[in-house]
Amino acid sequence: HTSGARNTYTQRIKRNMFSLTSSLTAATALSSTSSSSSSSLKRSNGRGKMTIVNVGASEKDDVPVGAKVRVNKSVVVYHVPKTKGAATDLNGMEGEVAQRADDLDGTYISANLPVKVALPNPDGSGKTFLVHVTADEIEIL
Repeated sequence: HTSGARNTYTQRIKRNMFSLTSSLTAATALSSTSSSSSSSLKRSNGRGKMTIVNVGASEKDDVPVGAKVRVNKSVVVYHVPKTKGAATDLNGMEGEVAQRADDLDGTYISANLPVKVALPNPDGSGKTFLVHVTADEIEIL
């Protein structure tokens, strides 16, 4: 009985690996026809080897570090200093791109909110606080 359950489990793993390999092959074919820059993804093929696959374009060139930007969409955060956790809408605030969260020592990594922006504290203290946003939530000035 145990070997039968193990056999079923092994078959399920093999099916999942086949499905993953098929989807990665499709992603490779799709990204190789694209002319935009692409990133890499490493996946195990089940035999201890790694396969590198192009999976899409990076926004790295869109918003450079040091650029002056303005938040152009409603982005609500709760970590603004001296507000005691109150909701703060960042729409219209201007700041500077401090860092890219999708760049780790020159290697592209996935990040849900890849642009790290330093914004001035609304209390007028002259200090800044950091927020993570996407490239479509800000505009370069």
